[in-house]
Amino acid sequence: MCKKISYSNSGNYLQFIVSLISYLILLVLFLILSGGLFQSANGQQMVVDDADITDFRAFQLEAWLGSEESWILPAFSPVRNLEVGAGAVFSDDETYFVGELKYMFRAPGPNTPGFALVTGALMALFEEFYAFVPATLPVLDERLMLHANLGYALARYDVAHGDHTHSHEDHLFIWGGRADLNLHGPFWLLGEVFGANGDTPDFQGGLRIEVIPGLLEVDLTYGNSFSRHSSGMGVTGGIAWTPSPLR
Repeated sequence: MCKKISYSNSGNYLQFIVSLISYLILLVLFLILSGGLFQSANGQQMVVDDADITDFRAFQLEAWLGSEESWILPAFSPVRNLEVGAGAVFSDDETYFVGELKYMFRAPGPNTPGFALVTGALMALFEEFYAFVPATLPVLDERLMLHANLGYALARYDVAHGDHTHSHEDHLFIWGGRADLNLHGPFWLLGEVFGANGDTPDFQGGLRIEVIPGLLEVDLTYGNSFSRHSSGMGVTGGIAWTPSPLR
């Protein structure tokens, strides 16, 4: 779930503290739930990102729950046009730490494309570094949001051969396209296709609900592979929460 949400408010410092406390409570709640209650789910996040970022000096929490992996990615915008994210990926075998920077060169506008640059890394028993450019074009009075990603990823990991271990690197050209269609009011229909190098691409689609417009969004999607020989993402449940910015 990569579409950023904003909560522009002229709230005072007390309002910001209350919002921050609610943010931390939600963060703790996710950590508790990802340890057991939602282990019957199966899925990851929306893969294709958009060009937008969270509001200046605002916090954001994005999280996705699944039986194979669960993601949590808090983010903060310390300076204008820059978003800093640091979180973790939980699986049955390993915990991966992820760090990400996103700089927005141009904000999307009505029938006007927006562009950004994302760089990040996943660190665990293997290392993965990535960089890509997300582009967003709002059309039809912003009832349809078109997103495209193009970039590169480097994955380093160890491969065991008998008593010996060898380091291996994969250089990946990554791409993706996504469309968000506003059905009515707070309801959005999501669909994306993405892949790497010459591999058979995957797809994902589902529904987004703006539970509290500009503050809380919930996604429910299903993903799979176009190949009969590999499985996709399955069912995904995700949230995006942005408290009031510090003014």
